[in-house]
Amino acid sequence: MSNSEVSDGKIHILYLVKNAPGVSYNMLMNKCLESLYLDFFNFSRCYDELIKGNLISKEISDTGTGEVIGSNELLKITRGGLAILEDVEGTLNLQTLGYLKKASDELNILLNETNAVKAFSEPTDDKKFLVTLTSTLKGEEFSASFKVDSSEKAESIMQAWRKSASKCIDTFVADLLKM
Repeated sequence: MSNSEVSDGKIHILYLVKNAPGVSYNMLMNKCLESLYLDFFNFSRCYDELIKGNLISKEISDTGTGEVIGSNELLKITRGGLAILEDVEGTLNLQTLGYLKKASDELNILLNETNAVKAFSEPTDDKKFLVTLTSTLKGEEFSASFKVDSSEKAESIMQAWRKSASKCIDTFVADLLKM
């Protein structure tokens, strides 16, 4: 990969992180690989150099979205990254800008969908697991917490919740209204 290709890859990543703040590493990587502009190794190189150069920052946490098992890297552009992007953004051709705008819009839609349904589990003092399920689907907030006997049961409930939260909420509310 030539120096100009590395620079272009970094600019693309900076643009996407700026316009989809809080994007996860996995979402960003998938969007960059989908473009066929960067392969995995070149994406990794550009990403690592941007992190080391303090042009994007990462927060590592369990997002509760099930996107990855365990912790995930959530990304934001730094002041330095923003300054560089502002300097070079005007030099991008219209086709590239159009693609990057479309890609960042798609990332924002994916972020909203992914963050609308969350599930967490943590061990309790009584050797059980506290499962917390939340949703902001359809603009309505829902939250429930309860204990289960095993981590396997907690994981199974969290996976099912992430797949069908809307249906679960509708059923729950409908059952309450029948009472």
